[in-house]
Amino acid sequence: MPPQGKDGRLGKKRAAAARPVAARVSARSKDGAKAAASSGTAQPKGRVRRSRNAAATADRILKAAIVEFADHGYAGARIDAIALRADVNMRMLYHYFGSKSRLYVYVLESVFERIRIEEQRLDLTRMAPLPAMMKLFDFTYRHFAANPLFIRILSNENLLDGRYLSQSSLVSSLSSPLLIAIKAILRRGEAEGIFRKGIDPLQLYVSMVAMSYFHISNGPTLSHLFSTDLSSTRWRNARRRHAAEMLATYLVVGGTASDR
Repeated sequence: MPPQGKDGRLGKKRAAAARPVAARVSARSKDGAKAAASSGTAQPKGRVRRSRNAAATADRILKAAIVEFADHGYAGARIDAIALRADVNMRMLYHYFGSKSRLYVYVLESVFERIRIEEQRLDLTRMAPLPAMMKLFDFTYRHFAANPLFIRILSNENLLDGRYLSQSSLVSSLSSPLLIAIKAILRRGEAEGIFRKGIDPLQLYVSMVAMSYFHISNGPTLSHLFSTDLSSTRWRNARRRHAAEMLATYLVVGGTASDR
């Protein structure tokens, strides 16, 4: 949960940046339309106006784009397929997003924004250190399990060496406070004599993600190699318990998990 000072809330600048991606896109497009109107520039004819809610239209395009980019990667994704799925014409799509690459960056921002907003709602600052950390891990595990498109988009962007993600300052601004929150929980646990000293917040979070991600992104090959269906509910529940026990045992002083 991104903190600001002692109250654990987003700072004003980050709160402004954390507006839903679709709302920011529609606001930008409205500003552009106003500028064009004031300069006498004609607007494209035949633009589909299925809704007066510009944010809803942008959101529909984003959702369609998430599916297309997840299924086909950046190179294989088709703008016309996204427009068809979103039930808008091509002019409308370009009006909101400008280009394929800009739309893809917005897709990356949207999927990361969702997980960060949901992390904020965990309200970890009000919990004891160990339950707070385990709640964050449980959320991370369940989020990856419930959002396979997110995993595919991450995998595709990693194949591109993070080329497009690096173009977004929003993702970094949303992610940095998470590490601050984890660090605060770790230090609180240290002070209470619950957590071992010197745990690195980033190392810990990367481990959480790895335990929540690897068995899904590599599930088909691992299932074949070991003749076990890693996609089954039973196996994944057992995996969650196993990973949670590993994490708790690592965190606590003496290496023994307990209900502290």
